[in-house]
Amino acid sequence: MDEQTKVISDAESDNGEISAQPDAQPLDAEQTPQTAQAEGDISPQEEETEGKKKRPLPPFLQKIVSYLKEHEDIRQMVLFFLFSLICGATQFIITLVLPLLLNLIPSLKPSFSWFLFIYPTTGEFIGFLVGSIVGQVLTFVLNRKKTFNVPDYVALRAVLYAIMAILIILMQTYLGGVVTSACQNAAPNASELLKSVFNITGQAVAGIAALIINFLGNKFFIMRDWGGKKKKAALEAAADMDGTSSDAEPSVADTATESSETADEQE
Repeated sequence: MDEQTKVISDAESDNGEISAQPDAQPLDAEQTPQTAQAEGDISPQEEETEGKKKRPLPPFLQKIVSYLKEHEDIRQMVLFFLFSLICGATQFIITLVLPLLLNLIPSLKPSFSWFLFIYPTTGEFIGFLVGSIVGQVLTFVLNRKKTFNVPDYVALRAVLYAIMAILIILMQTYLGGVVTSACQNAAPNASELLKSVFNITGQAVAGIAALIINFLGNKFFIMRDWGGKKKKAALEAAADMDGTSSDAEPSVADTATESSETADEQE
């Protein structure tokens, strides 16, 4: 009886201590939003950001994007043309602005004539050379990464592209001169304005021909996926072999289960 009385008194004392503890303080109004955010709610700014990311394209743009994804050749042609315009504009600006600065140097004012390259001043030839190099480098980088997406053999592709670019520049210079000369011979008494039109026509014909040759050379030779089909076929064959072997050979777990079932039946 004494032990029971002692247990009861201890329980009452514990209850007294629990009831004596102060009640839990209510959460402040300022803490409620923080708790809600900690539980996984999203702030209005985050909702707006996610809404921008998930906003779909307009229907006509979505159709164009879907069509280009389904037709790889057309996608490459469109991207190559757009990048060529960007790089061509960059090359044109450098070729136009740089000679104006270089012609201020007296040693670069004499005319330049070598092979197919005939320019009124040496500064204009240097501007043409620098603009061509910058334009071709930009074309190579953008088309390799975006148009054709070939990450391997970068050094070899760059060397081959440099050789093709030099040949295209020579061809473009020669063809532009031929077309311009043909137009001038057809109208020998043309005015200065008409001569400018002849020059623009020659450059346009040469530029279009260079663009076509550049695209074909990149697609079917320089930027092609060398050995990609063979690698893909080898991987598919290896996957088929692994699948066949896994289907033919039972796993260790299946063998153990079958042996245990056989032992149970024998018992």
